[in-house]
Parts: sequence; C-alpha cells; structure tokens
Amino acid sequence: MIDGVALAEAQEQLAWAVLGVVLVAGLPPCNIEAAADGEETGVALVPDGHGALRVVRQQDPAAARHLPVGLRDAQQAAMNQALRTIQSAHRFWIADGPLGGAPHVLGLTRPDG
Repeated sequence: MIDGVALAEAQEQLAWAVLGVVLVAGLPPCNIEAAADGEETGVALVPDGHGALRVVRQQDPAAARHLPVGLRDAQQAAMNQALRTIQSAHRFWIADGPLGGAPHVLGLTRPDG
C-alpha cells in the first residue's frame, strides 16, 4: 500500500525494486523528519500515472527553510535529476516528471532492454 491505496502486483514489485536501488545508492528509504513536516519522501504513486511511481526525496526541512527560494528549488531539481540518473543506471524505464520534479518510474526495464 502507498498512501492507503492497494497496489497491483506489478506496482508492488516495482516499488520494492525502486526502494532497493535507493538503498544501494546509500539513501535512506524515507526521511522521518520530512514526513513529520508533511513533506513527501520515498516512493509515491503518480496521479493518473497508469501504475507509474515517483521516487521522491526532499531536502532537510529545517535546512531548506533557511535557504533563498531560488537556491532551494535549484537544489531540489538537482536531487531529482540525481534520482533519475540513479534509476536509469539500474535500467528502470523512466519518464520525466514536471520540470524539476521527481522522475516517474514506469517499469522494471526500459522497452529497449
């Protein structure tokens, strides 16, 4: 389940695989402090994404509050690009999210391989 929504078997396999790659990359699977502040972190469903998932990482909320908005947004976009690169390196089928947003993971492998 993600956000109280039951996952199809393929989505559940994808979510576990994505979290495994996040751990291999040395990132914690979620950020308790960010979650406590109401910020998303971890794996989330893409609304109307036909089973796609987002790998969501947020900056430390306490630190991010002290940054100018432009710098905070640039850092968040860089984190999302790094997540996209990590997931792509592991051959996941990736699509870009909204500009600067979290990448969408569509499947365990790209259609070409």
